Amino acid sequence: MEYYDQIVKNRVSCRMFADKKVDDKVLGELFSYYEDEESVLVEGINTELKFYVGTVWNELKKSVGYNGVCIKAPAYMVIFSEVTDHYRENAGYIAQGLTLKMTELGLAACWLTINDAYGAKAALEAETDMVVACVVAFGYRDPENNEKKVDKKSLDEMTDGFKYGQDIDTDLFYPELEDGLRAIAHAQSFANKQPYRIIVDHDQISLIGLPDEETNENDRRLNYGIVMFNFFAVMDAVRAQPPKWSFDPVTDRDLGLPADVKYIAKCKL
Repeated sequence: MEYYDQIVKNRVSCRMFADKKVDDKVLGELFSYYEDEESVLVEGINTELKFYVGTVWNELKKSVGYNGVCIKAPAYMVIFSEVTDHYRENAGYIAQGLTLKMTELGLAACWLTINDAYGAKAALEAETDMVVACVVAFGYRDPENNEKKVDKKSLDEMTDGFKYGQDIDTDLFYPELEDGLRAIAHAQSFANKQPYRIIVDHDQISLIGLPDEETNENDRRLNYGIVMFNFFAVMDAVRAQPPKWSFDPVTDRDLGLPADVKYIAKCKL
């Protein structure tokens, strides 16, 4: 499908950016997308989008970084959020939509780990009662950047049928569902650990979190938001009414989850 093939599959993290300013017009397009077109995961959570261009790296690097290193980029996108249930998943969901919009606009991006949210807020001199929920470095890819797309889990590795650990014949997936699930498999995550699985049933899919000692709680929840947006975006491209994710518990079936894995959310098909 067009959205999956042209946008989701082409989204590759970048750690080497060209020394080229992001034009105000492009920033305006991103902001308009956030205001007018962006979907949210949880209704009613107040968020704010801010762009910081070229002046915050020296201070920001003390509190934000990927594997301890803050990527130097022409610009940074920051999602501020009120603190409430699932606010980090919601911020990840919103920011993923924006990073895919960046891909569409010819920009590259890299998600950054927040090591100290209060320190990041102070570095940005942000006048808001909200917290820094996620930070994404972005700009134009350095033409000498030879980073290659990291191998991700296959659809077979990512999906179970009906219960956790139960094989499913992925050849039975109808095309739009298959592309939606492949978009989950292509989603970026902290250090590309992909600590999650999808249980596929006849009428819903369930997102399951796997144990991973290397991923902190903030990144874990951002991961979930990224995954959920990727699936929604692909389904939204082909359905008049795309399915929505819910954090409500699963009460009508047994997912067969071991003690060390966790149910996260479900999406009716």
